[in-house]
Amino acid sequence: MSVVRVFGMRLGPGPRPHATREDVADLTTLPLRAKGEVPLDALLIAPPVAAWPKLEAPVPGLLVQGTLPDDAQARLVLRVPKEWNGRLVVSASPGVLGELCYDVYWSDFLLPRGYAFAAMDKGLHAVLDGSTLFVAQGPETKKRLWYPRFKNLAEFAAEECRAKRGRRPEAIYAVGVSNGGYLARRAAEEGAPFHAAIDVSGVFWNASPGNLLAQLAACLAATSGAEWDRGALARAGLPVDPDWDDVLRYYRQVYWDATFRLLCGDLDPEFSGPAEAYRWSERPPAVHAAAREIENTGDLKVPLVSLAGAFDFLIPPARNAEAYAELVRSRGKAALHELIVVPLATHVDRDADMFQRVTPIMPRAHQAFEDLARRVEGALASR
Repeated sequence: MSVVRVFGMRLGPGPRPHATREDVADLTTLPLRAKGEVPLDALLIAPPVAAWPKLEAPVPGLLVQGTLPDDAQARLVLRVPKEWNGRLVVSASPGVLGELCYDVYWSDFLLPRGYAFAAMDKGLHAVLDGSTLFVAQGPETKKRLWYPRFKNLAEFAAEECRAKRGRRPEAIYAVGVSNGGYLARRAAEEGAPFHAAIDVSGVFWNASPGNLLAQLAACLAATSGAEWDRGALARAGLPVDPDWDDVLRYYRQVYWDATFRLLCGDLDPEFSGPAEAYRWSERPPAVHAAAREIENTGDLKVPLVSLAGAFDFLIPPARNAEAYAELVRSRGKAALHELIVVPLATHVDRDADMFQRVTPIMPRAHQAFEDLARRVEGALASR
């Protein structure tokens, strides 16, 4: 799949912010599973069906769909069970997926347990045409807007809970995968209104020479010839194991160049050469400044659990989860952070449908959430 940046001229004003609210008989994907109509975005990150959360009964409640107030670019969905437990979980999509991407991964796990669940698309809108994914980029899609939108989503969802259920959430959690995981980390670094966070395969955004743009360029260069430069791949942080070459080859074909182009189009739009020729150290100061504006600090204010796949060939732990854990330790906040590296896991749980040896992260993320929630809510109850 290729990602192509699209630039255009807007003819007239953009869409207005809006939201619809309705009480529905089931907030989960239970009826959609029966009809084979689970949203494609949800299927793209979910593990094989056998690992999906078990749904034994409908979960009725409030369904809110639309955009953030005063921000029509950011699309959202909020589900509040009728039997609400007083807690709220907030998430943002990975990559260019939409707000329904976590319908299986997180929503179906949380709703039967009474949690309200809100998700947003970060303001990125993708259109699939055949095998090409078109992604419009402009001032309204910049990464610097992602976290403000994420926080606004939390505030919006909390107020919707109050309006419908008569009280604000007693605890608010941030969760996410990939760039959604990056935002969960940001939430843990910023603190209020969040009480804790879970990041899965989270991108460690920073302005260092080893950041994701530099890593992807190095990996593409190392595999551009008939013989791979395994030393260069290892220096870029990738796990180098010939037994996993088929998975690595798949990630090179599907993810590396497409991800590089998408990210570069935001942070470094003046670059137009081959990705293999990209040199972070040679890019203009404004590009480095743009990366510093969104980088993680490691200065945690609330507990964070990070999960990563040992064989993540897009966001390898050495340059992301493990490097972030080291940053947290350097800030003196190690007590607030737990890192779980899942053996035989990759970046996307759907890989387990194609490669039998791959272990999905999702079940381990659910267990981590339950463990974290017990600690956080136990601490809140003891105050």
